[in-house]
Amino acid sequence: MCQTHSQGPAKAGGHGPMSNEEIEKARVELSDVKARTGMKEPTRSFMDDPGTKWRFGAPPDYSLANLYYLKGKTMNHPEGSLEQVVENLVKTWEFERSHKLDHTQHKSVSQEKFLIGANGGKMFDNVGANQVGNYNVLLENCDESMWAKNQSWDDTHHTFKGAFAAFPWEVLKVFSGPPLVTFSWRHWANFTGTYKGNKGKGELVNMYGFATATVSPTLQLETVQLYFDGKEFLEVLEGKKPASVLDKAKSVFGDYIPQAEKKGYLSGETVDCSCF
Repeated sequence: MCQTHSQGPAKAGGHGPMSNEEIEKARVELSDVKARTGMKEPTRSFMDDPGTKWRFGAPPDYSLANLYYLKGKTMNHPEGSLEQVVENLVKTWEFERSHKLDHTQHKSVSQEKFLIGANGGKMFDNVGANQVGNYNVLLENCDESMWAKNQSWDDTHHTFKGAFAAFPWEVLKVFSGPPLVTFSWRHWANFTGTYKGNKGKGELVNMYGFATATVSPTLQLETVQLYFDGKEFLEVLEGKKPASVLDKAKSVFGDYIPQAEKKGYLSGETVDCSCF
């Protein structure tokens, strides 16, 4: 159940989540990828703590998520680098929020100081964030026509259920270290399932963003603010826009094409840059 919760088919046109046979095949491929590339699985800490109250009765198995992460990530941060440290911290936070029922058992965050919000929206404390779930926190500032308010933790996971076999995440670059960590990131998945009646064709869906996080001396998260274009991401899943609008961080930085060129002014012209 830990592996298959909110998980779509491996291939476009499939039905339901991956079977046990497909998951076992993925585990074999994960071992092969690590052996042939030398890449390592990310570290999610505090998974073996005794007395943990698990949402699905047992610790999660991240073999499937790690396979898609290793096959799709664009960065390979050096061992011990700040990027790797931040990436593992965020992955630990996601794991604890998704699988540990009791928020007081979440060790990746400061129990007293933790606050999180997205795109200038509502800030949730440790208790509130755990109650509503990550999707409600991160999409709280989206228009209600695209993301309904007052959804429960289960509601939000069922909304995405069946869209992706896995939804990996990576740190791209860290710009400043503790205590105020600033970094860019990427989320991605192949849209193999269905979202609100729209069937994916296996297209790669990217989400790029930026984040700031204050951390304690022991690297517990205190205040986290994330910035990304949730509206365009949801529009792609609903079939209103092609996945290509999200490629190369265009929803964050634009398409890098001069407006004069778009209006036909620079078409075919050669610009003399010798004076610059």
